[in-house]
Amino acid sequence: MLDLSLSRKAVLPVFEQLNGLLFYPVQYEGEESSRNIFYLGAAPNQQAIPAVRYLMSKEGGEVRRWVLLGTDYIYPRTTNRILSAFLAAEGVSGEDITTIYTPFGHSDWREIVARIKSLGSNGKRTAVISTINGDANAHFYRELIAQQVSAKSIPVMALSVGERELLDIGGSGLTGQLAAWNYFQSVKSAENDASIKMWADFNEQRDKTTNDPMEATFIGFRMWAQAVSQAGTVDVNAVRQAMYGQRVRAPSGFEIVMNTNHHLSKPAMIGKLEASGTFDVVWRSINPIKASVWSRYLPESAKRVADWTFPWVCGGCTEPTFKDW
Repeated sequence: MLDLSLSRKAVLPVFEQLNGLLFYPVQYEGEESSRNIFYLGAAPNQQAIPAVRYLMSKEGGEVRRWVLLGTDYIYPRTTNRILSAFLAAEGVSGEDITTIYTPFGHSDWREIVARIKSLGSNGKRTAVISTINGDANAHFYRELIAQQVSAKSIPVMALSVGERELLDIGGSGLTGQLAAWNYFQSVKSAENDASIKMWADFNEQRDKTTNDPMEATFIGFRMWAQAVSQAGTVDVNAVRQAMYGQRVRAPSGFEIVMNTNHHLSKPAMIGKLEASGTFDVVWRSINPIKASVWSRYLPESAKRVADWTFPWVCGGCTEPTFKDW
């Protein structure tokens, strides 16, 4: 299984040395800023934190005990560090936060699910925030069904799973489980109808399943094309400057804008799994949320700035700095 964040960090020096542009289409952990990457997926404040806020609310069940469950790599570890700091700021005791990591492809979930059940039976409303990635998701959800852990007893909020990963499991045993993304296939909008049709036509109707990273890729490609048209060239420096302020009416139904921090403003959405295996949107932010590249919940990041506006160039400093290009 590919460690996407590690891979991004591995190729970043090459893109910076050769002055190329990488469009990164999946949610990630934040805490990184490069003038050679446009981050199309969600930062934690656009996905993970809204997901936890939802579960804390009356609508989300007023959760008070948390299991941060993830695959052992950069994205889950950094995201969970931010979430732990956020929960502490909200008054949650460290005793009510349990963090568990497993290797890629982990398949034996019996003990972990039993431990989660035990935590959930201890008097406080408990939820799982899942940053499990890849094939391990199927094994985890099958074990939830085997041990009769339902969304009513212990809801699981997934940050890295969609309909495609759950196709072979069967939705009936997982009805009510949750996911947080910036887009779901079930979104009702003319733009989404057109996008799904375009995808189905492209693969000759063999597949109509869309997901959040696909929408992010669609947005990024459209913005790049618009920026090239505006700049009148494919020169990297010219296209990078033209990217700032680009707008696309996205399948999510929102107008999405690229900011000078190289991140999109995106809506946050919570989906609830139906018996059919699709996620129905049960909550969404009123407006797109601007990405916080550096988390204000981490002391070492709280005052850092990401703004690549020429000539004020800053990826991680506390004050914008002038750079003579």
